[in-house]
Amino acid sequence: MKRLSFSFAAALLFLTFSAATATAQPASRPTVSTEPSATFQRIWVDYDVTVEGKRGMRIHTAFKAHAMKGVSSYLQIKFQKPDGTALKDTNGAYDHEDGSVAVFRALNPGFDPAVYEDLDAFMPYDELDLPAGKYALKMDVDLIYEAGELIQHLTFHPFDFTQASRNTTPVKTAAKPSGLFDRIWVDYDVTEGGKYGMRIHVKFTTYNMKNLPSYLAIYFAKADGTRLMTKNASYSSKSGQVAIYQELDIRNDPGVFEDLKLFLPYSELSVRAGKHDLRISVDLIYKEDGLIQHLTEYDFEFTKP
Repeated sequence: MKRLSFSFAAALLFLTFSAATATAQPASRPTVSTEPSATFQRIWVDYDVTVEGKRGMRIHTAFKAHAMKGVSSYLQIKFQKPDGTALKDTNGAYDHEDGSVAVFRALNPGFDPAVYEDLDAFMPYDELDLPAGKYALKMDVDLIYEAGELIQHLTFHPFDFTQASRNTTPVKTAAKPSGLFDRIWVDYDVTEGGKYGMRIHVKFTTYNMKNLPSYLAIYFAKADGTRLMTKNASYSSKSGQVAIYQELDIRNDPGVFEDLKLFLPYSELSVRAGKHDLRISVDLIYKEDGLIQHLTEYDFEFTKP
C-alpha cells in the first residue's frame, strides 16, 4: 500500500512539472526572411533615344529591394526571342558572360527597403546584333549579385523591334538634352556656413547639354509625396516647395559630374519634432524653368529635436 501511494504521488508530481514546463515555453513566432529579394512594380521604355551618338532605347524600372542594404548588385536585362532563345552578342560590348546580349546597371542600396522609382539603363539598337528586319522580342529583367548569382527575377517585357538596314542613311534629328543618373549619397550632420544640415552628393552625366543654361534641382517631400513647403526664398522652388539648386557649367558633351554637392540646413525641413520618413527628388531643369529629365528619388529618415 505504501508503494502504490508513492507511485501515485510521483506520477502526480510529473504531470504537474510537465504542465508547468509546457506553459513556460514561448509562443512560436513567424520567421522573417533576411534573404535579399525585390518587389517588382513596373517597367516602361523610351524608344528612339540618342546617347553619345548612338540611337537606342532607355529602359526604366521601378521596384523595391529588401534586405539588400550595402549589397553590391546589378539590374540585369537580357534580350530574347519570344520562345526564350537568347540573342547572341557579336562584339563583346553589351554581353553577358554566357555570350548573350545584355545590359547592366550597378546597385548598392543605402536603405532597407530601398525604393527605386525610376532606375534606367540605355541599350543601343545596333547592340542587339540583329540583321535588318522586324522582330518580336522580350526582355528578361533580373536583380543579380555582383558575382552573377540571381537575387530575384523581376519581369519579362515583350516588345516589337525593327532593325534598319545598316546601309540606310540615317535621318538627322535634333538631339534632345538628357541626363543619365549614376548614384546619390548623403553626408549627415554637416556644418556649412555656420548652418547644421546635410550635404547631398550626385553623380550623373549630361548629353546634348553643352553650354545649355540649366540647373540640378533637388526637391524635398514626405515619403508619401506630400511636399514640404517654406517661405524662405533661398531654399524654395517657385511653388514654395523646399528645394535647393546648383547651376551647371557644362563645357563638354557629354558632361560628366563625378560629385556635384548641394547643402541643405536641417532648419529648412518644415516638419514637427519627431522622426520622419522623407524623400528627395532630383531633376535636371532648364534655367528658365521646365524639366529636362528626372534623375532619381532618394528616401531618408530625419529626426527633428
